[in-house]
Amino acid sequence: MKSYSTFIVTFLILVNSLSFAFGQDITLSWDPSPTAGVDGYKVYYKHGDMILPFDGSGAQEGPSPVDVGDTLSTTLTGLNDGVTYYFSVTAYQDPDVESTFSNIVSNSWLPALSIPDNNATDEPVPVTFRWETAPSGYDVNYTLFYGTDRDEVTSATAITLPPPSPKNRIIPIGLVLILTLFLLKQLKYRPLIAAQQFMNPVYTLMIVVLAGGILSACGGGGGGGGETSTERSATSTETSEPDSVLYSINKGSSDYHQAFDLTGSTTYYWKVVATDTQDPNLTYESEVRSFTTEDF
Repeated sequence: MKSYSTFIVTFLILVNSLSFAFGQDITLSWDPSPTAGVDGYKVYYKHGDMILPFDGSGAQEGPSPVDVGDTLSTTLTGLNDGVTYYFSVTAYQDPDVESTFSNIVSNSWLPALSIPDNNATDEPVPVTFRWETAPSGYDVNYTLFYGTDRDEVTSATAITLPPPSPKNRIIPIGLVLILTLFLLKQLKYRPLIAAQQFMNPVYTLMIVVLAGGILSACGGGGGGGGETSTERSATSTETSEPDSVLYSINKGSSDYHQAFDLTGSTTYYWKVVATDTQDPNLTYESEVRSFTTEDF
């Protein structure tokens, strides 16, 4: 029976991805495990999503996991061209003792999580979340998810609301035009009487309706940018487990968030989802990391 050790692979990077007529070759490299006595490393891969298990196939080196021996880099060849793959590495001491998984990388861009460090302990509150922004050519907004249930965070998705339908604005626009023409007529032909009538409650009500109609026709105003407005967009979802909570925070183009609403001695899981501003169905999802807050 396989057991998982506490020794780790510190960091995995994707070095290169080359496409050929018969497929793509992907080169990976990683830092050595800081634990002595490592016999070798295994490369796990799959396509479609980054949810474990990584049980992919198609590489000429074999199905996942690929035992690459005691080396710190390898190339998987013959993978399907145009397909997004996800990779992670483990270290092993013998066939039955294996480390936890490294960070996850992909041949497509993914938001890389910077801080807090994965599996960090005694993390002081407030906690600062930070991630790397997209490279040139990407136009995305970021949604931060964090909570106390790993499955909840893993399955959470960014929700983009569609813009208001133009049909909903027909009535407000028509009402605005009618009231505007009526008031202009009053001012043009009877300016003094009209001015006196504006003191009448009926005319006052019409002016209020007119102003409201203008705002409705224009679609209303949006919330201001900055940290305050994004913090207020946080939503808490109670799950079947009474102590489980999930926060979803729309960060726009920002690459960090400071959370004051965390409890002490609690393990949290977090990830970032980047959503294309032109195509809400095009998203880039980071790996899920964890940390434990300090006792206070």
